[in-house]
Amino acid sequence: MALISRQNPLPLYIQLKEVIIEKVEKQVWKPGDTLPTEMELQKMYNVSRTTVRQALTELVTEGVLERIQGKGTYVAEPKLQPIRPELTGFTQDMSAKGHEVHSIVLEAENVECSEKLQRIFNLAPMSKVFKLVRLRLVDNTVIGYHEAFINYHLTPHIDFKDYDFAKESLYLTLAKEGITWGESDETVEASLAGDAQSKYLKIPSTAPVLKLSRVTRLQDGRPYEYTNMTYRADRYKYSIKLR
Repeated sequence: MALISRQNPLPLYIQLKEVIIEKVEKQVWKPGDTLPTEMELQKMYNVSRTTVRQALTELVTEGVLERIQGKGTYVAEPKLQPIRPELTGFTQDMSAKGHEVHSIVLEAENVECSEKLQRIFNLAPMSKVFKLVRLRLVDNTVIGYHEAFINYHLTPHIDFKDYDFAKESLYLTLAKEGITWGESDETVEASLAGDAQSKYLKIPSTAPVLKLSRVTRLQDGRPYEYTNMTYRADRYKYSIKLR
């Protein structure tokens, strides 16, 4: 069990963070539980108010705790965490962890390619692709904003308008249609939500988000899907299994 000691070379606030994290991990304090007040923590661990505040502030920033003005500090809900040993869709990732997943479709139509999409898909100007924009909800909370573009010219047998992507997974749908994936290239970066997506994710425009962009190819190497994904950084983290 983590203890606080003044003989320990680690700063006291870091030691206090470790004590709190251990209690959360062992579910002594569970998601939604209210933490003791700052004064109570001072007395429990014989540390200053400054030490307590610094520890709590960093744990709030890291998403371990959540502070509600006028109510106190709570244990935050754990972040959703897909692990990537292979290419899977959002629905598969979350369902595998026991979560209820559904989507709100904002846009599903054929649109004219931007110059960027022309380069990615090697398409001529004025060509069209299928665009699918969805809000992704996990356990009835909006977690992500997904914008997918499909080079449907490579699979003319698929009519995307036949599917209800509010209920159906795009990747599982493509698998049913016989699509077999090749390689994909994915980039991950930290950003701010901005005005456009903050209203959908129900967070401030200055809130941190995780942005993922992915180009996925068919087995013959031809680019088939380009996706931009934006996730709330307070509810989602990204893990990769290296082999």
